[in-house]
Amino acid sequence: EDEDEGNGLDAWERAYADERSWESLQEDESGLLRPIDNKTIYHAQYRRRIRTTARIQKGLIRYLYIVVDLSRAASEMDFKPSRMAVVAKHIEAFIREFFDQNPLSQIGLVTIKDGLAQCLTDLGGSPDSHVKALMGKLECSGDSSLQNALDLVHGYLNQIPSYGHREVLILYSALSTCDPGDIMETIQECKKSKIRCSVIGLSAEIFICRHLCQETGGSYSVALDESHFKELLLEHAPPPPAIAEFAIANLIKMGFPQRAAEGVISICSCHKEAKVGGGYTCPRCKARVCELPTECRICGLTLVSSPHLARSYHHLFPIPPFDEVSLSLNNPHQRSSRACFGCQESLLIPGNKPTLCVACPKCKQHFCLDCDIYIHESLHNCPGCESFR
Repeated sequence: EDEDEGNGLDAWERAYADERSWESLQEDESGLLRPIDNKTIYHAQYRRRIRTTARIQKGLIRYLYIVVDLSRAASEMDFKPSRMAVVAKHIEAFIREFFDQNPLSQIGLVTIKDGLAQCLTDLGGSPDSHVKALMGKLECSGDSSLQNALDLVHGYLNQIPSYGHREVLILYSALSTCDPGDIMETIQECKKSKIRCSVIGLSAEIFICRHLCQETGGSYSVALDESHFKELLLEHAPPPPAIAEFAIANLIKMGFPQRAAEGVISICSCHKEAKVGGGYTCPRCKARVCELPTECRICGLTLVSSPHLARSYHHLFPIPPFDEVSLSLNNPHQRSSRACFGCQESLLIPGNKPTLCVACPKCKQHFCLDCDIYIHESLHNCPGCESFR
């Protein structure tokens, strides 16, 4: 009877049911049941990742096209309420996280439906414009064509300068692709253009998607449920390792525009219309743009701001991994390190069980697991080392 009940529930159903709550329990050393510490497991996975990628050169200026499959397969309801709704929900979070970690990069959106590929938004640095354009086009119909999407994206990314890292992230729901020609030739063209293609499948593994990722150096994975899909999607937010041809040092000419005065009427070069106040003025041709980073439509100069460069600094010179330490109330030498140096939360818990935390190898300050992740992902240096300068 228990097996019949378990077989009647899909993976997404078990996520909302309390009948299988024992799956979140495990035994301790004494044989007693206790909840699984998901935070510690996630932190261990994170530390393994930063140890393996700390000395790998990464691309700071990324040009990423997100290809969203809106064929009839996206209307399937194995993800609740549908695949399309789940993809749209998490794409919004991914776009904002992407620009938070890659302030100098740009994103474009492409949809596949009715056997055709359509460009929703051009490459740009405004998360609101991308999200607004996607939410207005959430309609599923027809078949999916992977070749048409790659041809369209290849035409746009082939014009990117050599210092830009060209990437494609495909969120694929269909189990097949309806192509007008030989898709193998299109894959080879993407490989020659140094376009890294990655695919996240929502149905099952497909050979052509696996072949595409292997040829172009991307990653291919299939989501098991909504939480797994979110995890796979956010893994593409940090910059990937740079391709060998792009790892060569290049000098890039950039401009740092000034904020335009409020109340001044000027013509925006982005939207080609008159606007009042705000915006930025190109230091070379004095044209007005609405947002940064971008490329001046008049003179072609790359326009950025100094905070964007500062936020990208930790990808160039990452903070070395902190050392894992165990704190205990019974150790008198560790009682001075009761609180996390970052968030000031208590690190010691009542009882004889030691608490796992991390310590900076230079300043020896202790941090909790959440602050460890935040420091290595967002800051340029250890806050403990900065306070002792």
